[in-house]
Amino acid sequence: MSKKIALTLLSAVALCSTTSLSARPPVQQASARPLYGPNIVRFTPVTVFDNSVGIGFAYERILDKDGKISVNIPIYLGINTNSGYYNGPGYNNNTNYSMFLNPGVKFYPAGQRRVTYALGASLFTMMGEDDYYYGGPADKADYLKAGIMINNYVHFNITPKFNLGLELGVGPSYINQYKTANYTNNEGIGFSAQFGFHMGFRF
Repeated sequence: MSKKIALTLLSAVALCSTTSLSARPPVQQASARPLYGPNIVRFTPVTVFDNSVGIGFAYERILDKDGKISVNIPIYLGINTNSGYYNGPGYNNNTNYSMFLNPGVKFYPAGQRRVTYALGASLFTMMGEDDYYYGGPADKADYLKAGIMINNYVHFNITPKFNLGLELGVGPSYINQYKTANYTNNEGIGFSAQFGFHMGFRF
C-alpha cells in the first residue's frame, strides 16, 4: 500500500511540475537588431543645391512600429563661391545667400537596419539673393523657386544613437521668379537638385 501511495505522490509531483513549466511564458530571445529611436536630428556639414554650397539641419520622425514611414523636415543655408560676368539674357552665376526648405515623407523598404535605403518625395522652396545678369550689368535680385523633388537616401547606423548618410534629390521647379528693383522675371519650368552628406543622432 505504501508503495502505491509513494508512486501516486511522485506522479502528482511530476504532473504539477510539467504543468508549471508549460504555463510559463516563453523566454524572449535577444533581438538581432538594435533598438533605434523614432526621432532623428541631423546636421549636414556639406550640401549643394542649385548654385549654392552650404550647411543644413533636419528633423525626422519615424511614424510606424516597423520603421518604414517617416516625415522629414530639412532646412539648408548656403552661399556660392562662384563669380564672374556673362552678358547674356537670363544668366546668373553669383548667389549671395540662399535658403532651401525641403519637407517631405520617406519610405524605408527594409525598415531600420545598420545600412538602409530610403526613397522620398518632397515639396521644396528655395529663396535668396543673386547677382542677376539680364543682358547688361548685374542687378541684385531676390529669387524664389518652388517645386517637387524625388529624394534618395543611404543611412549608416553606426550605433543605435549615431548615424551617417548621403542624400540626393532631383526634380522640376515650377516657380522660377527673379525680382529686382526695376523688373520681375518669371522664367519657365526649371530643374533643381540637392546633394548632401549628413550625420545624425537618434533618440
